[in-house]
Amino acid sequence: MKMRKMKSNPLVSFIIPTHNASKTIEESVASIFCELKDPNLVEVIIIENASTDDTIYKCLKLMNKYKNVYLYRTKKGVSNARNEGLKQSNGKWIVFLDADDYIVSGMVNNIIIDAKSNRADLFIYGYESGNTRIIFTKEAKLFKSDNLDCLKIKMLKNPTKFMTVWAKLFKKELIIKNDIFFNSQLRLAEDGEFLIRFNKVCRKVLLKPESIYHYSINSSSTVHNFDGKKSRDYVYALEAGKKAIASEKESVKEAYLFYVLMHLNLLMVHEVFSTKNTMVWGKKIESLKNICQLDIFIDSIKNLKIRQCSNIRMIPVLLVKLHCYNLAAVLFKLRSWQNKKKELADTAK
Repeated sequence: MKMRKMKSNPLVSFIIPTHNASKTIEESVASIFCELKDPNLVEVIIIENASTDDTIYKCLKLMNKYKNVYLYRTKKGVSNARNEGLKQSNGKWIVFLDADDYIVSGMVNNIIIDAKSNRADLFIYGYESGNTRIIFTKEAKLFKSDNLDCLKIKMLKNPTKFMTVWAKLFKKELIIKNDIFFNSQLRLAEDGEFLIRFNKVCRKVLLKPESIYHYSINSSSTVHNFDGKKSRDYVYALEAGKKAIASEKESVKEAYLFYVLMHLNLLMVHEVFSTKNTMVWGKKIESLKNICQLDIFIDSIKNLKIRQCSNIRMIPVLLVKLHCYNLAAVLFKLRSWQNKKKELADTAK
């Protein structure tokens, strides 16, 4: 199913995959048009993604309300939805927006200014995560051939902050020309794998001080929700990323080892030692040991240096390297409880 009212030639296409987002999709779309000076410069591509609630009804209402909103349907999977959005979009620039998030009031005008400037292939903005504001720079900073690898390394070493496709503006020409679509086989870390491939073809990246995006912490999301399948899914995604980064410089490939360990951390916190995992403690320790013996993690753990563990999140991984599994497990469990407490606090607000 596809529903489009007319051919348009926008500057920026906003792609919104939506699955059972009846409660949030209207706010998400409305945020794009809020205080927008010229609506003709944008289009909104909603990809309805196998919803079972009345999301479709809400999307049809949005099509009637805004002339530049278009609706398509695809099979389940956020990567399938984003790929369909890329194929259907007419804009020269792409913004990915999740259906339970929104653009900060008036910030679409800033995005349009950047798109018109054509100063970079990728613009990276600050964002709000729940009640926390994440800002990467105090003033605009351009990375190009002489220092672009420095940014790639920084992004890989901070995947939870950088390696998402939202709060970014992508030049569509590079995506299409280099056939950089989302890997529909990945269920986790698909954003990171996409960005690794996109960054390889970028010549200029501009880090911006504006906070343009609000990320709504969703405890029922695939990443945060325990389902017993994350070990396999993370390993598959990390192996795909390893292939994608194989042609990069050694310094970038070394940073990818750190990226792998950060995902080991996520896997332990959100899966093995999740507050929702009812497995007995001894089995969790056994699972930790077995996962750390997988090829994708062995090299990263072996090459981890103590000086690289100034980040508190890396302390339990260092303990794993030292074979202090029980102590590492306690820290993973503590982090899981802290995340749960934060999610409840953000939801309450």
